[in-house]
Amino acid sequence: MASPTAHELLTNVSGLTPERAQQIADHIDECRLLMEAGADMDAVQQHLKEQGVGMLYAILITTGLLGDHPSKLRAAREIVECSPARTTTPPV
Repeated sequence: MASPTAHELLTNVSGLTPERAQQIADHIDECRLLMEAGADMDAVQQHLKEQGVGMLYAILITTGLLGDHPSKLRAAREIVECSPARTTTPPV
């Protein structure tokens, strides 16, 4: 059975399979725990990148972390796109 967060994702995001919705929900829960332990959003984004989470799903996960933010999709996109984890160019 899908978690409440996965059920909400399935209801609000078209094209997700139940399995993918549950994976995203699990990432949201994991990132919430990181934040509760004191991690900032840059650390969360680094964690997601290290877990192999692509930008689109990172935006969706970050949206889930922002709660009732009035422009949470826009804010999540900015957080992910501007994160040092996503903008740092690897050394050559």
